[in-house]
Amino acid sequence: MSKNENSNIKSVEEDEISINFSEIYGAIKKYKILIAGISLLFAAIGAFYSLTINNEYESSVKMVPESADSKSSGAAGSLGGLSSLAGLAGINLGGASGVDAIQPAMYPNIVASIPFLQELIRSKIYNPKIKKYQLLRDYLKEHQSNAPIKLFDSEKLEEEKALKELSSDSDLKDLSVPISPGQTIDFINIDLKEAQILKKLNNYIQVEVDKKTMFLTIKCTLQNPVIAANLTSLVQNQLTKYIVNYRTEKVRKEMIFLTSRQAEARKRYDQALFTYSNYKDQNRNRFLNVAKTQEKKLQYEVDLAFNLYSSLTSQLSEAQIKVQKETPIFKVLEPAQVPLSRSSPKRSLITVGAMFIGLFVSLLIVFFKSVNLKELLS
Repeated sequence: MSKNENSNIKSVEEDEISINFSEIYGAIKKYKILIAGISLLFAAIGAFYSLTINNEYESSVKMVPESADSKSSGAAGSLGGLSSLAGLAGINLGGASGVDAIQPAMYPNIVASIPFLQELIRSKIYNPKIKKYQLLRDYLKEHQSNAPIKLFDSEKLEEEKALKELSSDSDLKDLSVPISPGQTIDFINIDLKEAQILKKLNNYIQVEVDKKTMFLTIKCTLQNPVIAANLTSLVQNQLTKYIVNYRTEKVRKEMIFLTSRQAEARKRYDQALFTYSNYKDQNRNRFLNVAKTQEKKLQYEVDLAFNLYSSLTSQLSEAQIKVQKETPIFKVLEPAQVPLSRSSPKRSLITVGAMFIGLFVSLLIVFFKSVNLKELLS
């Protein structure tokens, strides 16, 4: 093939490419009003939709929990690094003493548990709308819609739907279990309304644990900035209390037991000392061997009661010190604060995103209007 023929083919291909680009440009220029109109229409729809979404405010707290193996010594201390690696993988080395059964990775599950949420809804929060404290349960029962355009209330729709399902199913109308006096149950029994409140509360709370740094982050997102910060602080305090109670429960029970036994030993010692002193007062001038033997017996009972009381007192002091040692420390790096601006929705991003969707739809319309599908498919 000659050089002239090659140059002709290249020029033809370049002409075809330039013609294609020119046709695209011409089509866009021809339908520019349509493209602009559809893009602006989608942008307006996106802006309107963003105004129907509730304003939400996020408050967070960052803290570092103390691990149990940081206090271990001896054999447990030699396994400190290994137990830390096992904790990252969610494995508990039960054979090593001082390793906590509740790892930080389990904190999100603890906060999401029904008993934890049930205790949380019984707490009081400050509601700036009514300017007084109220139970969190009562606040969650209210509809907190604060969208600029209240087109629909999603919370109300969900509640009506659930109540409609309850009324349609006769088997779900009464799920209460009667309890006889002195009887306890080992399962959770809640009605549908309380289940809705707990689910609603759980959706407001988010707990994250960084497996590398072990930083614990608690986030609460609500429609009111003051209540968001208040709820974040409540979750932080209750979670801290839960972990402290778990870590010190055994030692505290031991301390309660020792306190009771110490009181009994003190009473026994006082009684033995009183009996011994009373006997000596009544038998001052007697030199009989029987009297001396009885005195020695009473002295022995006093010494025995005193030794028991002294031993229990020493054990009680050790238990009190142990409670202090076993109490974990949660270092708060960034406390909860009232957010100054909303976290969502991002109305500008929603509007711009809707505009790009409209631009894409308009280009598709222009493409199908400009291209001859029969020639394209043939």
